[in-house]
Amino acid sequence: MLDILFPRICPSCGKALNKRNKLCEDCLHDIRFIDDWRSCAKCGIPFGYFNSGREDIPEQGHSSPGNLCGKCVDDSYAFNKARSVAIYDGSIRELIISFKYQSKLGYAAVLLDLLRAYFPDDLDDFDSVVPVPLHIDKLRNREYNQSAVLANGIAKYKRVKCDLFGLKRIRDTVPQIELRNEKERRRNVKGAFSIAPNRSYKNESVLLIDDVFTTGSTSDECTKMLLKSGAYKVQVLTLTRAWAI
Repeated sequence: MLDILFPRICPSCGKALNKRNKLCEDCLHDIRFIDDWRSCAKCGIPFGYFNSGREDIPEQGHSSPGNLCGKCVDDSYAFNKARSVAIYDGSIRELIISFKYQSKLGYAAVLLDLLRAYFPDDLDDFDSVVPVPLHIDKLRNREYNQSAVLANGIAKYKRVKCDLFGLKRIRDTVPQIELRNEKERRRNVKGAFSIAPNRSYKNESVLLIDDVFTTGSTSDECTKMLLKSGAYKVQVLTLTRAWAI
């Protein structure tokens, strides 16, 4: 009766939901999940998808220890590995924008459902979950850190501790996705993070959580701080992966 009087609607497109799903079938099918594509064993980029700005047909299959992209062969991220659930486009992009910038905190349940359902099976065990932090000025403006909300949900799902305030953003930065290239993004986040006073990750394996992975500059800078604090391994999990110049 309540469903008739107050029909549940899809948060992405506004269509009525006639099942227990949190997204309608059309919006769910619009999401391009990465889990069954061949991808780089280190940074997780799906092979064949990002190619000079074009969207190509992804290569099928799972990542393996020998599959590295050109960037990971030539360069070395500080994190052990990074994984993303989906490509940053379509319905999931719109959900993230609303969740992140339009105070749609209720969308966290939808996004966490996707994170849990498509949690990468090749991530190693971890002792704690840490979100990429917001600068205090942005936190006051938004009222919550979207990465902290996701991190808390994943920590509960995996039954490990969540350290919401161990990593601090000590310098405000321009959103990475607004910058033109990787050089600018690396410069943007250089020295922007630190470990909170009296906090140590000695002998811990840490899972770092964020909403979007673009060039990996933010994740890499956060990882360096966590390793400096004593962590022996840092893995990165993001909800989505964006094309990076």
